[in-house]
Parts: sequence; C-alpha cells; structure tokens
Amino acid sequence: MFQKAKAIMEDHLKAFGAEPVIPIREVTGKGVFFQAAAQGPEIAIGADTVIEEVPLAEWLIATGNVLLLQSGSSIAPLYLGPDSESNDTTTRITDDLFYVIDLTAIYQCYLQNPVEVYCIYDDAVELGDEESLHPLAVSLGLSHPRGIEAMGFDKRIHSDVFEEAEFFKPVITQKRPDLSLLVALENAWLKQKGTAIRLSVVAGILRFSATV
Repeated sequence: MFQKAKAIMEDHLKAFGAEPVIPIREVTGKGVFFQAAAQGPEIAIGADTVIEEVPLAEWLIATGNVLLLQSGSSIAPLYLGPDSESNDTTTRITDDLFYVIDLTAIYQCYLQNPVEVYCIYDDAVELGDEESLHPLAVSLGLSHPRGIEAMGFDKRIHSDVFEEAEFFKPVITQKRPDLSLLVALENAWLKQKGTAIRLSVVAGILRFSATV
C-alpha cells in the first residue's frame, strides 16, 4: 500500500511542478502529510493508510508545502516549541496556524496549476469529500473576483470563515509567504479576539508567551 500511495504522491508533485527534494517515508498511523522530522522535512505516509479514504486535500497540502519549501518560504516547515501544546488555548492557536498554512499550501498548488486544483475540487464534490471541500473552497475563493462567496459561502451563515480568510489573505496568497508576516497577522488576530497569548520566533522556533 505504501508504494501505491507513494506513487500517487509523486504524481501530485509532478502535476504541480514540485521537485522531489525531500524523502517520502512510511510512518506509523494513517494519512499523508508534510512534516518537520529530526532528519529534516519529509512527506510521511502512514502504514495503515487506506488510499480511498485519504481526503483529496491532503495530497494537495503535502504538495503545496513542498512548493513552499522549494520557493524558500520560511513557513515550511514550521518548527514549534513544546509550549505550543501546553494548554487548550495554545493547542487551539496551533491548530489555527496549521489551518492557515494548509490554505496557503493549497493556494501554492493553485498558482502552479489552477485547472488541476479546480478538477480536484470537482472530484471532492462528486465524492462527497466534506473534509476537503472547506479548505479547497476557501483557497479557491480567495483567487476569485467575488471572493469565497463565489464558492458557496454565505456571509450571514459563515461570517467567521469570511473574517478569518480575509484577515489572513495577505499571507495565504503570497507567492513566497513569510513566517514573520504570518506571526504578525496571528498576533494581531489574537489581540483582536482578546486572547492573552503572543507568538514570537526564537532561533527559528515558534514560541508562545502570555501577555500582561
């Protein structure tokens, strides 16, 4: 199964012009993901992965992260300090950061091959792949003249999605997103939401600290 999944991953990399600059390794568990490992960045494929169950967006997110790495973007990979999961608040912030990075990775794929990304979105609709539809629709909506509303989002029902997508659009849609911009936007977002946490980058590692 790993060899088949690896071949699919390599096909995605090729379709979006991503050079296979990092290893594709088999790991425990399920899923396909880009990660910062001890030996360097890698694409990990879980040994228990069932290809038919992998959300289509996972292949794109892994591919997009390779594109980010290839372009010299400082957000891929993202190195986190141990305080990133010290409590429920920092865990939620970490999840939000990776949500933005996932959107950014999908957008990198769109910049390279927009037709292919729209085809994958159509496949997700046909398959009822709900886990993929949201990030794909938001990413594609940010490139549309009418915004994410063009992808079926309602401003009244999905106001939180509109707010977050627009707030982080400057980093998501950059050709080579910068970690300092992501951190600056996240800090502004946390302050706006009244969350007493501030992020900083120390020796390349993202750290969390409480604000007074």
